[in-house]
Amino acid sequence: MRTPKRKNASMRPLPSVVRFNKILGQVAKLKHYSAVISFYNQMGVSRIGHDVCTLTILINSYCHLNQMGFSLSVLGKFFKLGLEPMSTFTTLINGFLLENRVVQAAELFNKMINAGNCQPDAVTYGTLVKGFCMKEMMSKGIAPDVITYTSLIHGVCKLGEWKEAKRFLNEMVSKSIFPDVRTYNVLVDTLCKEGMVLEADGVVEMMIQRGIEPDTVTYSSLMDGYCLRGEMSKARKVFKLMLSKGSMVDVICYSALINGYCKHKMMDEAMMLLREMTCKGLIPNIAIYNTLVDGYCKVGKLGDAQQLFSEMQACGQLPDVQTYAIYWMACVKTDKFLQQSNCLKRWKARRWMQIL
Repeated sequence: MRTPKRKNASMRPLPSVVRFNKILGQVAKLKHYSAVISFYNQMGVSRIGHDVCTLTILINSYCHLNQMGFSLSVLGKFFKLGLEPMSTFTTLINGFLLENRVVQAAELFNKMINAGNCQPDAVTYGTLVKGFCMKEMMSKGIAPDVITYTSLIHGVCKLGEWKEAKRFLNEMVSKSIFPDVRTYNVLVDTLCKEGMVLEADGVVEMMIQRGIEPDTVTYSSLMDGYCLRGEMSKARKVFKLMLSKGSMVDVICYSALINGYCKHKMMDEAMMLLREMTCKGLIPNIAIYNTLVDGYCKVGKLGDAQQLFSEMQACGQLPDVQTYAIYWMACVKTDKFLQQSNCLKRWKARRWMQIL
């Protein structure tokens, strides 16, 4: 009796490109851009088609990897397939700006205009705020909005031009374009990162006066700012203020404060926060555990660091390459590397070296 022939795998219907686009999009969000490119190549081998969404994700990945040559080659596919690369032009322009290649960004912008059917919109102009002035937008009949001004403020803040940022803030208000919480958050975050916490505090007061309630991002930035200056009591005060206002205190907020305590070798306070967040049903992520492990290692408490290894695994959070690297470096510095050889064996057993 003959056994029925199995269907050739090649005869099976190929998965939809939409499904693959969802996978590529999620991988890109995790910033695994090399993996996106690898998946795309596998799609080609498997004869799975691609569309505008696929190619845009691919271009975005190449841009983040500073491989603009490959990005432009993908753009060629758009024209070859007769696709309209509207958002793709914006992605490429942003890629050139990430590499500080303003001239190439400008050239691509001009090509976009000359293409006729791919005219730049407010998003494109918002991307080009570092290289083009407001007059260019107005001459094209596109009025700047709150997003554009927020991008401008973000750009000049990064350059340390606080007076220019204030001018843009006043200018947008004079044009009845009122800053939103994101606009103020850009100012607060940048000021805090520069150690100008008093100025950031003033911006928060301005927000409240204008009827805009600070959100979790605002308070988290303030906490980071105080932590950078070593003013942990003020950082804790901001944290308590959030709780009193009923603001949503999430893992990010706890992470900011725990990081501050660890940097200033206040490990008891950091661990109290860890216990507090778990009691509230918040699950510490790998970044928080790595911060705590690093904190314990820097104060020479390797036993406590090792205990955290067990605790995090019991909570379903597996140590990653960074966790082990932190621990190993501490062992080497304290001449206890050989004593901790079991840690090395566990790493090999789990094949962490193969993690992408």
